[in-house]
Amino acid sequence: MKKKFILILSSILILIQAQAQNRFINKSQLIDFFTSTTYVVMDNNPSVGFNIFIKSSMEKYWKVTPYKVISHDEFDKMRKDNKNSFLFLSIENLSKGNMDAYYDYLVLAMGDTSTILSNMPEIVNIPLSYSGVDENEYVNKLGLIIRFIGVHLGNMKEASSHAYLRKLNYYNKNIKEIKKRTLLVEDEDLAEEVNTIDKIKAIYNYDVKIVTSDEIEKAVEDKLPNTMVLHQISPGEDDTEGRSYHYILGTDNAVMYYYNYFTINEKKPAGFLAKDFKRLAMGF
Repeated sequence: MKKKFILILSSILILIQAQAQNRFINKSQLIDFFTSTTYVVMDNNPSVGFNIFIKSSMEKYWKVTPYKVISHDEFDKMRKDNKNSFLFLSIENLSKGNMDAYYDYLVLAMGDTSTILSNMPEIVNIPLSYSGVDENEYVNKLGLIIRFIGVHLGNMKEASSHAYLRKLNYYNKNIKEIKKRTLLVEDEDLAEEVNTIDKIKAIYNYDVKIVTSDEIEKAVEDKLPNTMVLHQISPGEDDTEGRSYHYILGTDNAVMYYYNYFTINEKKPAGFLAKDFKRLAMGF
């Protein structure tokens, strides 16, 4: 069972909907989105990293719609206008049996007259981090993620059926291009079985570099040509339950080349696995 917990930036508001299934926008709502103003919802704490980086990223990279930054209180008053769109942080609780695992997602949705927040028609829902972890695990890539959302929205606009793009694994069609580009990964994102270049090369004999968070940030900022970065999301190396998400984005073109997730267990520890590198090497 999947339960939806929606949090508008930290502990300001939590709305719990048991067995909630977010609505996906229909074609007319997608058309409305492109004529809307997008309201970016801030945390009440002005010093949190998300606020700082989302403002900077929107200013630099958002080209899709006009946008305005608003507070949570303003969001609560405005979100029922179905001609507005909203970008906000949410939390999903992915529960299974005795397992409880909470993940932060960046959500873009249209306003809706319903009193239930999870009924807002969803446009994009992309995982950022395990809830409660250091924001530095994703803020260095937030600008690139905003750029990807812009690319994704363009694809939705042009698609004969935008519903095909609801699931991000749609972009695994680009996996064959990965071997032509340099892949940047951070040591902490790799499972132990592939945590050195030698271990990786035994499986994936293409251009890959283990780099620091600062080097990832610089590659994103410089839009480094012919380069990709891995974003990996999991509870941490000491956790034995939950999901491990990972996706690969091009720093120059903001294209998604790979998206996958799995449930963590004894055979599949958190992190990017040998199995993932094998899939990249095979190109499907």
